Amino acid sequence: MKLCLGVAAGLLVALTTTVSGQWLNHRDPKIPRTADGRPNLSAPPPRFADGRIDLSGVWLPEPNATPGGLPVGQTLGEPPVIRLRTEDGTPFPLLAAAEAEYKERLKRGDQGPSSRCMPHTVVDAYLVPEPIKIVHTAGLTILLQEEYQHFRQIFTDGRAFPTDMQPTWYGYSVGRWEGEEFVVESAGFNNQGWLDLTPLTHSESLRTTERFRRPNVGTLQVQATINDPSKFSRVWKTQTISFRLVPDADLLEYLCDNNIRLLPAAQ
Repeated sequence: MKLCLGVAAGLLVALTTTVSGQWLNHRDPKIPRTADGRPNLSAPPPRFADGRIDLSGVWLPEPNATPGGLPVGQTLGEPPVIRLRTEDGTPFPLLAAAEAEYKERLKRGDQGPSSRCMPHTVVDAYLVPEPIKIVHTAGLTILLQEEYQHFRQIFTDGRAFPTDMQPTWYGYSVGRWEGEEFVVESAGFNNQGWLDLTPLTHSESLRTTERFRRPNVGTLQVQATINDPSKFSRVWKTQTISFRLVPDADLLEYLCDNNIRLLPAAQ
């Protein structure tokens, strides 16, 4: 099975430069430290004044802590990616027509949207070895993706979805807190994105619910509920996808022009 992940060339370089960051000597004051000054990643998660957990930071997907390994066709030497699975490991509950389309796309070796500089969206943005930065502001949380410098806006100011949503790659997202979880509901997607790095497509009727958890300083967990009655016979949940914090780091410029990925020189 051929997988075009849109990340084959230069990913290892991207990861290497990201970990060092652009400000080599800047220490994040919000990260607790051990006695020798190292980040204490097992410490309790930081919180805002009102008690909510602060998800801020630069995060990398952690395949070793996520159910699912290297997909068939991954090239030796490339950074590992995560293969999307259902929560219980059962096959995707595709409707007959959607399953036939999926198998035909696999047979043809269809390339994903990211191979054409188009976005990774929900959920496949969490599956590639690229950093994501979470930024909280009053009434708005922003997810910044280093790859192609894409972003998502998650509104937390109490607004509802617009009555007329023009279909977009990332849809429209509203968030709220439920105890220790940051819950994000999204709708208004176009029908061009993929859910997985394999050609698991969705329709414009897709609605997702993502639940973000930060059990300690160094760990972020995300699980998504997928509701797309045009493609699936039932609502289903993904496996819990784990991320690790990249402390004292920031995103680097990462562009895509004419379907060629342009990475910065090492800092």
